[in-house]
Amino acid sequence: MDSRSNMIASGSSPLVSICVPTYNAANTVQETLASILSQTYPNITVNISDNASTDETLKVVASMKVTRIHVHPQAKNIGAEGNFTRCIQLATGKYTAIFHADDIYEPEIVAKQVAFLEAHPEVGAVFSEVITIDEQGVPFGRIGCVPNEHGAVACLGFRELLQSMLLHHNFLICASAMVRTDIYQNEIKEWGGRGFRSSADIDTWLRIARNHMIAVLHEPLMRYRISRAQFSHQNRQRTERADFFLVMDHYLAQPTVLSLLSAKDLRHYRWLERHEHVSLALNLLGLGRTADAKMHLQGILSWDALYAAFKTRRGLVTVASGIFLRILILLGLSKLGMKTAQLVKNISWR
Repeated sequence: MDSRSNMIASGSSPLVSICVPTYNAANTVQETLASILSQTYPNITVNISDNASTDETLKVVASMKVTRIHVHPQAKNIGAEGNFTRCIQLATGKYTAIFHADDIYEPEIVAKQVAFLEAHPEVGAVFSEVITIDEQGVPFGRIGCVPNEHGAVACLGFRELLQSMLLHHNFLICASAMVRTDIYQNEIKEWGGRGFRSSADIDTWLRIARNHMIAVLHEPLMRYRISRAQFSHQNRQRTERADFFLVMDHYLAQPTVLSLLSAKDLRHYRWLERHEHVSLALNLLGLGRTADAKMHLQGILSWDALYAAFKTRRGLVTVASGIFLRILILLGLSKLGMKTAQLVKNISWR
């Protein structure tokens, strides 16, 4: 019998609060809740924080007639960050997971994360890898691992987490997180209070990592839906700097944080910023904004860019894409560039 089974058999399974922030999720929330109610872990309570949905979300939830589901409707829409803060306030029990209303959770995710947190009191939050699915639920990828980390679990402190993000961008999947409730309520308190918009979750994980270890189980324990309606899809069409950089700039502006980092770490961040410029150039060229795209491609052939191309796949794709786009622009082939932009976005940048 494994440690999880021992814990459950002994009757010592701590209460887990699963919070589901919803807004117009009528098409997916029933499948999500069914995956939560199918968990092998026995001691859970479910809180629905509905952000003034205008569709049939609440009717769908009510039709399930499950006593473990508690619905908390908002009188008016308080924004995504405000709804996540409300989830933190509603949480009870020892552990809290804020699950998304359009994802599907494997039956063992809660049990495995609780078992890990029970065995590792120094860890404040535990994540997992995920299988990405499309709007129809068809799997098409796997994300959420800690880059260059091997083994069943990766554990990172604040410095290690920030260093890895400066090189690899964000890799923690928000919907897979389970956090100790007392950390959420006594240390975090408010989600996205510094105005990091869609990247408020990254700030949350870094704040947790200031005082606790962050762990990632290298096992896909949920199915993460990426649909055309999601902001994550819209983000690929953006023409402004990603919100991720708001978080990084905030931390890099702190002398105490800078003292933890090396010149190498800051160089890695420049690589990410160069990648961002090429990504924006792709989007702009795809919109026919050739002059704006050209501005983002300046310095693409610097020695540092070439060194990054030698060291990482992301760097190589960044330089290769940047050179190709400059050639298209030089030859006046902007229409071909618009088509190319869509193709290059499908390349893995890791």
